[in-house]
Amino acid sequence: MIFQKYATIGLWVAAVAVVVPIFVVNPAAGVVAAFAAVAVIAVRSALWLAVCSAAWSLVFLAVITVPGPYDSPAGRAVIPVLGVFVGCFLAAWYAGRWLAGRGRPAAGEPPKAPPLWWVQPAGQDRNAAPAIVDAGRSARPTLRWPSDRRLTGFLLVVLAIAIIGGALKFHGAVPPLFADNPDVARAELGLRSNIVVGLLAEAWTLGMAISLLRVLNGRSEARWRYLLLVVVFTFGAALGASKNSVLVGIVPALVAALSTRRESGGMSVRHRQIAAVIVILVGLGVVGGAVYLGGQRTLAGTGTFEDQFRAQYGGNPISTSVGSLDLSLSSSVETFGRLWEHREEYDPAWGRYSLTFTGSVGERLLGPVDLYRITGGLSQPFYMNTATFVAVPLMDFGPVGAGVALALTGLIVGFTERRLSEVPSPAHHIGRAFLIYYATFGVYEFYPVIQPFWLSLVPGIVAFYLVSNPSRLALPAWPKLVMPTWKR
Repeated sequence: MIFQKYATIGLWVAAVAVVVPIFVVNPAAGVVAAFAAVAVIAVRSALWLAVCSAAWSLVFLAVITVPGPYDSPAGRAVIPVLGVFVGCFLAAWYAGRWLAGRGRPAAGEPPKAPPLWWVQPAGQDRNAAPAIVDAGRSARPTLRWPSDRRLTGFLLVVLAIAIIGGALKFHGAVPPLFADNPDVARAELGLRSNIVVGLLAEAWTLGMAISLLRVLNGRSEARWRYLLLVVVFTFGAALGASKNSVLVGIVPALVAALSTRRESGGMSVRHRQIAAVIVILVGLGVVGGAVYLGGQRTLAGTGTFEDQFRAQYGGNPISTSVGSLDLSLSSSVETFGRLWEHREEYDPAWGRYSLTFTGSVGERLLGPVDLYRITGGLSQPFYMNTATFVAVPLMDFGPVGAGVALALTGLIVGFTERRLSEVPSPAHHIGRAFLIYYATFGVYEFYPVIQPFWLSLVPGIVAFYLVSNPSRLALPAWPKLVMPTWKR
């Protein structure tokens, strides 16, 4: 423990010694190096915070290295400013984790008074011995899944809800996945959609995440049944021809799978490591396929941006995939750079942008606002509407208020995800994985305040928890009233 403490301090000192000179010479490159250093140092104590920091480092690296048709000086210039906001969020995330774990022993923490000599019994897995597990890292729990009968019944109900939502959404129209122009078809569906249809569509996401997590970390019995459900839910989510609709169900399941142990009945350490590598490779394959399909869709599209994209990258599948990845990573930062340059033109809305998810109800009560109209106008002749998760608090509270709002958000994220990680329930870890996903999705936008998806996702996770723990459904018994007997 003492060695690890001083080793961590040494890493921070070395990181500062490397990052500061780079920042003095090139501020944008210094920010990239700073977030990469945070990712390396925090990977043992806070894995998913480190992943989020690495994602921001990759985003900033894409802005300053890969040329694209949407690049502008504003994007590179805003990187140090954006780095300060993201630093507030990540620091608060770490503080939230610390507050959640304060006074609570980590899973696998050594006993207070360990024996003087440790004698390991023959055949015992050293990694499972509670007295020798590294206390600096929380042990991954083994999830307690409900019976296959209850879980299958729950997933079938979720599937029925998803099919009803799909029927209402695509009634009389060709799904964008099979349309000649998916972008136009998706825009037409968006015009006639409503909040009820959108909330029902989240059933595809929830069913996909639960089924995939059961395949990856559950028992071997009935695994093919859940794999079939994964295919069905993935196909339903893909009907909208949006890669984000598919990734939002797959990535949280991978996050939860990597955060927990698989019910393997005595799987060795080596086999667990191989399984973790396979999960990571599957995730990278899914992301790579989405990037490739995104590049091909842009090549097939029509418009000013698509014309410049084809002129710059041609028809080479490798170059178009790189261009699609660069566009996905850097476009939100580029848009935020334009927004930051024009921030003085907009008065603070004092929370109205943070209530965008309320839709027409919020417009009637608080007045209309449209962040996408502002960002889309600033990005002309292209329509790039996302501007990272800093855009909403910036428009609501100004620069200082945005920093405070992001710090409070980070505290909530860190505290909640640490507490959820301590419960060996699939519902808790699915909820934690979605929280981590949308915290990292901040590289694009503050999605939970833009879209009301959580109005159906949260009740669905709660219902999954109740199904997994049927005792919670039982009503408490009323206490019996006993009349006192007096001794004569």
